Amino acid sequence: MSNRNDITDIEAWLVEACGALGLRVENADSDFFAAGGTSITAVKLLSRVEERFGEDALTPEALFEHSRLSDIASHIAQHSETRTS
Repeated sequence: MSNRNDITDIEAWLVEACGALGLRVENADSDFFAAGGTSITAVKLLSRVEERFGEDALTPEALFEHSRLSDIASHIAQHSETRTS
């Protein structure tokens, strides 16, 4: 089971990763798609998540179902292989 510190670290990583993809995210309460996320940026984010946290950490379906960054972070924390940098 994930703890709050894991989720907070993942939230911070997601905010940074989304910003690097050119999205207008302010914090972990930002919605991926409302911040400008498209199918192309979704694929790029999924690739970065897979590289960092493992291939099962986030699926395309989960990204569409959990589009708020804090929800994505919780999902990753529950499904990731690696929770460290």
